[in-house]
Amino acid sequence: MNATDPWPWPGDSPLDRARRVARTYRDALMGADEEACAEVDQQCRDLGQSWVVPKPLIFGQDDLLDAEEVAEMCDVQPDTVRQWKRRGLPTVDTADGVRFRVADVLAYHAGRRRRRAHKGVNPDMTRDS
Repeated sequence: MNATDPWPWPGDSPLDRARRVARTYRDALMGADEEACAEVDQQCRDLGQSWVVPKPLIFGQDDLLDAEEVAEMCDVQPDTVRQWKRRGLPTVDTADGVRFRVADVLAYHAGRRRRRAHKGVNPDMTRDS
């Protein structure tokens, strides 16, 4: 990113930016017309786009999740979680298979943003999104 970019979250990828913009509009709609917002939320869910609707973090920091649960938590595909694993996301071996500690996932995700922000890389040109 160049120094003139006014975006306040320099580590955001293009997808992160789009999601922040969409959620800003959603929040404005919620403030203006709660019923209309609920209808649009349901339409988004019906189309498989539940990421638009805010959801609280329901896991504790030390909870162990499988790749599908991490994907749901982070609004990404399970293959993306497996890619993060190859790139260094810590895992925990359990009797039920490989799991990811919630605190490690959050730290890994935050570290990716910091690295992108620090590099000043145009997120449109990076594979780290």
